[in-house]
Amino acid sequence: MSDYNSGPGGPYDKYGNTPYEPADAGGRGPYILLGILVAIGLIGGLLYFNGTPKGDRANQASAPMERTMPKPAPGPMATPAPATPAPAAPSSTDNGTPQKQ
Repeated sequence: MSDYNSGPGGPYDKYGNTPYEPADAGGRGPYILLGILVAIGLIGGLLYFNGTPKGDRANQASAPMERTMPKPAPGPMATPAPATPAPAAPSSTDNGTPQKQ
């Protein structure tokens, strides 16, 4: 004897199940997950960008101050001495004899 009832009311077994189970197309699961993620994003954004400044405004960058160069100290070293040229080194082709001009 079979538990399958093909009588009036359709093809159901004794528990009321049809032999043709519809394929689950994903259902509401992905939409529930998407809704939870959107809610987390909104709550985080509202907490972060709520418009109240943290602390006072003293930690904000200010305009740069005008800086002046200090004047050199007066004295004998105020102007640098002129540089003396170094003596010319002999070239590698110099054989030590004086050249004629």
